[in-house]
Amino acid sequence: MSVLSFRLKGPLPGRVDASPLLPHRLAALTVTEIAALPLRLGRGHVVVGELFDLSGGPGDTVEIEGDGRLDFVGAGQSSGTIRIAGAVGHRAGTGMSGGVLVVEGSAGLAAGAAMRGGVLTIGGDAGNELGGALPGERTGMMGGRILVRGSCGDRVGERMRRGLIAVGGDTGAYAALHMNAGSLLIGGRPGAATGHGMRNGTILFRGEIDPLPGFADCGLNQLPFLSLLDNHLSELDGVPPACRGLTGRARRWLGDRGFGGRGELLSCL
Repeated sequence: MSVLSFRLKGPLPGRVDASPLLPHRLAALTVTEIAALPLRLGRGHVVVGELFDLSGGPGDTVEIEGDGRLDFVGAGQSSGTIRIAGAVGHRAGTGMSGGVLVVEGSAGLAAGAAMRGGVLTIGGDAGNELGGALPGERTGMMGGRILVRGSCGDRVGERMRRGLIAVGGDTGAYAALHMNAGSLLIGGRPGAATGHGMRNGTILFRGEIDPLPGFADCGLNQLPFLSLLDNHLSELDGVPPACRGLTGRARRWLGDRGFGGRGELLSCL
């Protein structure tokens, strides 16, 4: 297996668009050609070789030293593996359709937004709009998996249509805003207005919640699919431990009835 490594020469001078550094795009290039690739830096451009020392060879795996000003890492990724040693900036994995993106540290805004496939794993926290919709778009995440070990900001899973998001810590306000389908697992505390405008899909969490008025309390339920889901989660790498251990018993709410929704909130016991 060929691994191409990018090591920062020093602190980034500004926000850098790293979207060209995708395994399937780099595989056909030489290291010299890759070093000459232009990256957007603020309103201008800089070549890869000015920011990074390269080692190894092009193949199906890319390793990048992380920085909080490195934006669009893995955006549009369709295959291969990208590993980030450290944090990344905004919109990591946006529009991703395949492959694996592993961020060892935290991620900024809109990580995994409009994702259609593949796996995004974040070892730290994530910002607002995780797995949500891009500006001006009516559809959020449409497939794949997002696994976050820490907490995340507001509007996780906004307009989500398909896929799985598992957050080991707390979520911010308006989680699953206008959700249409898919599953959101919250290992910590759900934020305010969770499920607002929800039409379908499932939100699983532990502990107490004060549901919005549009959700009908269906009482305690024995739901066999939760045990099956837990078995499935045990087979996946990177699922936060706080999202595991589903027993099958849960308190259930249905809504958001103000929007004609039949989504479900499940407080797992």
